Amino acid sequence: LLRELNEQRQNGVLCDVCVVVEGKVFKAHKNVLLGSSRYFKTLYCQVQKTSEQATVTHLDIVTAQGFKAIIDFMYSAHLALTSRNVIEVMSAASFLQMTDIVQACHDFIKAALDISIKSDASDELAEFEIGASSSSSTEALISAVMAGRSIS
Repeated sequence: LLRELNEQRQNGVLCDVCVVVEGKVFKAHKNVLLGSSRYFKTLYCQVQKTSEQATVTHLDIVTAQGFKAIIDFMYSAHLALTSRNVIEVMSAASFLQMTDIVQACHDFIKAALDISIKSDASDELAEFEIGASSSSSTEALISAVMAGRSIS
């Protein structure tokens, strides 16, 4: 169902709302937005339109990069977090009242900080223990986070 709705969104089929963020237009279906965000539920359920035309909603408080990750999540159930977008996604999710995404961003940041702290501790330990090397999987994860790649 999500795949079909996402395909419809990408092709602009049956989209009944346009969300404008930083001048970028995101076509979507109200039902998907309502089902994912308390903000949109409040916005669209309290404001009743009698016309059949698409509704245009401007979100000036979020970034296009943050909103793109969120709308892609709404239609795919996959949240693409990177070190480059996590703060913007978290900010947008907070505004849109999407607590699960805020928590996922919090966990992502915490994991990145934990890895960084462990890496710093390993570096200090390596100075005293010649030949001691840190785990290659930890280094790969740190590299991924620092390079801005998405991790699960």
